[in-house]
Amino acid sequence: MMIAPPPLSPGHRIAVTGDDLREMVTEMSFATTIAFDFETSGLRYWAGQKPIGFAVGAWSGGAPRCWYVPVCHMSPQRQADPTHAREAFRDVLAAADELVGHNLKFDINMARADNWEVPAWTPLHDTMIQAYLIDEVRALQLEKVVMQTGCSPYGDALDMKDAVEDWIKRRIKERRQSRSAYLSELGHAEVPIPLEGEYACRDAGHTLALDRVQRAQAMGLGTEYEQARRSLYANEMLLVRALADMEYVGQAVDTDYLERVSLELDQQMGELGQQLSRVFGDNLKWGNDNVVRKLLFNEMKLPIMSRTKRGAPAVDKAALTQLAKQHEGIEPLMEWRARYKVRNTYTDSLIDKCDRHGRIHASFVQTGTATGRLSSRNPNLQNIPSRHPELSKLVRRAFVVDPDKARIYCDYSQIELRLLAWATENPVLTASYESAAYMELLAGRIDYEQYRIRRQSEDAADVHGMVAQRVFGADPSDPDFKRKRSASKIINFGVPYGGGPNLLASNPELMLSEKVAKQYFHQYHQQNPEIEKTKTRLLRKMRNNPETAFVNWAGRVRHGKRLDWADADIVAEEERSMFASLIQG
Repeated sequence: MMIAPPPLSPGHRIAVTGDDLREMVTEMSFATTIAFDFETSGLRYWAGQKPIGFAVGAWSGGAPRCWYVPVCHMSPQRQADPTHAREAFRDVLAAADELVGHNLKFDINMARADNWEVPAWTPLHDTMIQAYLIDEVRALQLEKVVMQTGCSPYGDALDMKDAVEDWIKRRIKERRQSRSAYLSELGHAEVPIPLEGEYACRDAGHTLALDRVQRAQAMGLGTEYEQARRSLYANEMLLVRALADMEYVGQAVDTDYLERVSLELDQQMGELGQQLSRVFGDNLKWGNDNVVRKLLFNEMKLPIMSRTKRGAPAVDKAALTQLAKQHEGIEPLMEWRARYKVRNTYTDSLIDKCDRHGRIHASFVQTGTATGRLSSRNPNLQNIPSRHPELSKLVRRAFVVDPDKARIYCDYSQIELRLLAWATENPVLTASYESAAYMELLAGRIDYEQYRIRRQSEDAADVHGMVAQRVFGADPSDPDFKRKRSASKIINFGVPYGGGPNLLASNPELMLSEKVAKQYFHQYHQQNPEIEKTKTRLLRKMRNNPETAFVNWAGRVRHGKRLDWADADIVAEEERSMFASLIQG
């Protein structure tokens, strides 16, 4: 496939000879800030996919100066010697005072997997995270951020990306492959070197331009929040390397055990399926929500316990639990669906995601939630089942500890409630966390060792019991105290995340109707007015802000872009999310 490559932009070079590499190292050695970016044969560094070349760049004379070094293209064209290229890459990055990139975590791990040396202590500035810290709900793809900021040194920020995409479209048509299958197999390895070279150089140039525009704003320089924003920025950039290490090392999984579990689940699902066929008189696709809805509500006329956001009758665990007493088939249906989810989501899926050493390399995403909370994907290790009395243990047992290692479980003690107490000055929550020893330590009357000893002797307050007594007038001797304490606990932990009455109605352990759930939730806020007042003040402040935004205790910006929408449900959801962001950081 012959397509004329575009000419290189001014200031862009492709290095293939030893002299080229030495000239690149010399030119880059005068820069304090270096951008780097790998082009690769795929995204799975843990599966043997690796760099096909790299770009480095620096700002010089009011414009970016960038080099591309091809090393492993599937091309007959001359490329740089890989050993010499690695040495040049090492020398360029080692001389820099700071390194810039877009989604640096990926580049760091791609480098590590193929023996490219990225300095361990040189400060990092990730322009993707900068963009996220400025606007948490924006698109974070490099070219889109450049277009939003209008900082491209090349005019159209998308034209070179479009050129590469056009080449790939023609190629996959020739190969009769889907785009995802082609990129998963080859990445950009077949893209002609001149085309990929200009594309990679522009990535480096765009990253440099973005850093110059975004860094001060991401740090909040010159604003009243500068101290908090600087601290947040520093922590987020330090986190890049920590998360890269976590992803690269991965988690050991007992694949043999998972295969046995998968077979066991298949057998159990077969037995439960036969039982369901006898009870319901048909062999249906029990994992299909629409099929189950039609059976339960259209044909059997069972009562609808709750609805999805789109208004359809809910058939999730909470809804089915409430239906369990209505029909003998609901319990085995729930057990079948629980096994179906575990098999598809965890056993078979985890096996497919393991590398040849039996380890999974999940992505831990700093930019995956609007609130700043860390998320996980491919697979989601934050969503391993924990409530099912049998299946939870089955899945968790697959995550094994390496020989001669120990797994340490750490968790903040009710951190969200402590922040809620601080933000709202709610007297019950505040009293629950007050410590005479801590106040003595703050006043300088005791040292830390004395504080630690005295703190251990202080009685721990039952915050959920105290709230249950205040909200419901429940006495610990009452027969339903445990239930009301559980309701208080669910609301307590749900409020910092913007939860509503559905938190109670959907809880399979409480078995509350929607009416009772709303009543409990109303009583909670009626007896804890400080929470609603704090929320009202926050939303008023946001609506009076031209950007409809606020900065929370951690220095994180939140934009309420849907607060003025016409849809009342969307506005209510946005209001809950904004309040959650006041607590989360």
